[in-house]
Amino acid sequence: MVYLIGLGYVLTYAALGWLLRGDPRALSMLGAVGLLLPPIGVCVVIVRRRAQWAGCQRLFWDTFAIGVGLWIIGHFGWAFEDLVLKRQSWVQWHTVFSLCGGIGPLIALFARPHRGVRAEAVGPVGLVLASYGFLAVFIYSYFILIPGLTPGATDQAAALFKLVQVNRALLFGSMGAVMIVARRTPWHRTYMWLTIGTGVGFFLRIVTSVAIVRGQYQSGTLYDLAWILPFLCYLAAALAAPASAAESDHVEEPDRPLHVAIAAVPVFLIPLIGYGALNIQPLGGAGDSFRALLTGLMTVAGLGLLTLRLAAQGGELQRAGARMRLLAAATEQTGDLILITRADGAFEHANDAFVRALGYSRPELAALNFTDLTELGSGTLDTRIATVVRDRGIWRGTVVRRRRDGSTFPAGCTVVGLKDSTGNITHFVGVERDTTDELKLRDQIVHSERLSAIGELVAGVAHEINNPLQTIIGSVELMMEEPTTPTMQRDLELVRREAGRAGQIVRSLLSFVRRSPPDRAAVDLNEIIRATVELREFYLQQNNLTVAIELQNGPVPALVNREEIQQIILNLVMNAEQAMEHSGKGSRITLRSFTTGRQQVVEVADDGPGVGPELRGRVFEPFFTTKEVGQGTGLGLSISHGIAAAHGGSLELCQVAGGGACFRLTLPAHVEADSVEGAPFVPTPVPSERGDDGLRALIVDDEMPIRRLLARLLSRRGFEVSEAESGEAALAIAAREPLSLVLCDVRMPGMSGTDLYRELIAKDPNLARSFVFITGDKASVDIEDALRNVPLLEKPFTTADLNAVLERVGIPAAFA
Repeated sequence: MVYLIGLGYVLTYAALGWLLRGDPRALSMLGAVGLLLPPIGVCVVIVRRRAQWAGCQRLFWDTFAIGVGLWIIGHFGWAFEDLVLKRQSWVQWHTVFSLCGGIGPLIALFARPHRGVRAEAVGPVGLVLASYGFLAVFIYSYFILIPGLTPGATDQAAALFKLVQVNRALLFGSMGAVMIVARRTPWHRTYMWLTIGTGVGFFLRIVTSVAIVRGQYQSGTLYDLAWILPFLCYLAAALAAPASAAESDHVEEPDRPLHVAIAAVPVFLIPLIGYGALNIQPLGGAGDSFRALLTGLMTVAGLGLLTLRLAAQGGELQRAGARMRLLAAATEQTGDLILITRADGAFEHANDAFVRALGYSRPELAALNFTDLTELGSGTLDTRIATVVRDRGIWRGTVVRRRRDGSTFPAGCTVVGLKDSTGNITHFVGVERDTTDELKLRDQIVHSERLSAIGELVAGVAHEINNPLQTIIGSVELMMEEPTTPTMQRDLELVRREAGRAGQIVRSLLSFVRRSPPDRAAVDLNEIIRATVELREFYLQQNNLTVAIELQNGPVPALVNREEIQQIILNLVMNAEQAMEHSGKGSRITLRSFTTGRQQVVEVADDGPGVGPELRGRVFEPFFTTKEVGQGTGLGLSISHGIAAAHGGSLELCQVAGGGACFRLTLPAHVEADSVEGAPFVPTPVPSERGDDGLRALIVDDEMPIRRLLARLLSRRGFEVSEAESGEAALAIAAREPLSLVLCDVRMPGMSGTDLYRELIAKDPNLARSFVFITGDKASVDIEDALRNVPLLEKPFTTADLNAVLERVGIPAAFA
């Protein structure tokens, strides 16, 4: 669009000039106005876009706009003389403004905007631009303005035209050179338009200067294209200039001595030219006096600017040094591993964390490159990283670092490139983090999730096994109550005991994979030890491991949560198994129980490899494990330690003479416990009649064998029994007949046991005292707090368990 506007402007200007060709006055008016619009447009665009630039890039366009503004002032002076004073004088005060404006783009190039924002360099670069601006003002005033105002001086018009062509040649050559240098930067298009504009202006100005010398120049004609076309190209350049980036990714070069020398050039040239020309080309009289005064003033001003430049450089160096110290302190104190290499992969710098992690000293690292610090087989990794950084600017991934001792560790790595002014990468900066612990934690979490999923599966299977086990145990006990031969009685006792053993295994599995309820009861620790050994007996035999049980004579009572204590003992036994299996050392596990004062003690010892001194202080830390990744969570001992502490006891690692490991669990003794688990079966006498006392029971369970079994057991205890397979059917029965006892499964299709409980007690509150829940997985039962006092009969149960529940709900013991 801007190209069409520029073309339209040129065509309109040419057409108006052709239409007004017979009126010199009108042509002068056209030239006065028409030559002003393009430079004004350049200034407007720069002002509107100024907020999009920053640092030296904004300084470049500010200087450019100042130069265009000076040219506009000079044009106003020339138009005033042409239209008001009726003369065309090329060597007047306004000429200096026009010349300085024309050379303004060349001075602006010292800002080098293609090298980035460089905000910290604005002050020093601004002083350099001011120095060369003073030099331009000095030269034009010295050689053009003062001779033109000095009486008797020779005509300076020819010298002016030569100087103009020299200026335009410098502009054209400089813009072309910078365009080539910046060909790979976003500023190439901007420099291209500036080069086109200065080139067109250079060649057209030759034609215009010849016309002026011959007296053929007329303002408002095609000769004015020598000014119009360059300004239109400047306008396109200002529109095409890229906005400043938020950050620069190239390496900022230090202020070289050459840069300071460039800033000092005007200070030396001004007295050299000024005083030298007084002898070579004297004007005489007042002219030389003005020249000498101008030279002195400009020299003093130049020295002042140079002093400011040196002061700015000193401040810049101090700020750079402070920044470097700050960055150095930050990189050295961080826990991340930071490595800087050259473009060829050679070592440049590493922070302390990197040096400690790899075990090399900095002199040793200086002799290595990137591939020497990675795992074998990663030979092309540095090439791949360099390619990605060049293409995308950043690389993220994982590298396997090799330490000085040959061991390796994974590291999450981010690599970026540092570029020079031409866009070429000079250094690579890598920030890394050792991810060994993170990967181990991730694997432990995944392993824990798998264990949790397996636990849910085991719990489901165990829950289903409880129902047939219940039927077997109940049926056998019913048979044992009948008159049988001694041989059959022994066989039935064997079946009952083995079924009970299977039921205990199921309970152990459920207690291990389920979160046990918080209630505690008086139990015999010896029975927990026996149950745990039974649970692991088959596995121990398969691995040729011997278990020795050295229990205290008599009960070892403690007020504990049975499932949690069994979890501790089982975890200690499994740890001993795995330690001996993996090390190939040891074959015996010993479990002991004894009483010390008011403390009950359980010890789990083995003759395996034991625990080294370096690990003794860490065995109870969460997530600490000596097992391979994926074979242990590192939570077993820490959870066991917490359970022991919650019971008012302790779990500690004991010293063992002769090798092996020994863990000691200490719990407070429960002196009031006068009964323990594992009482032998005692057949229940069967009443001779049924229902004499009007006892009526309702059994609610979706499992038909369980209902039939309970019905037989309760019938033998004097109950008249009704059965229901759902909560809805139970409500219908309860509405027809009064009930003395309700045995209800917790989980049933449709209406649950808890819902049925609420419905029944809403109609008959007295049933709350004779309601019993039945479940095969006590730990997973979600019963409201208001219902926690309702008795719970856990499958598989024995007749003794049933009798105990009946006594709890108020059924007299005489019926058992």
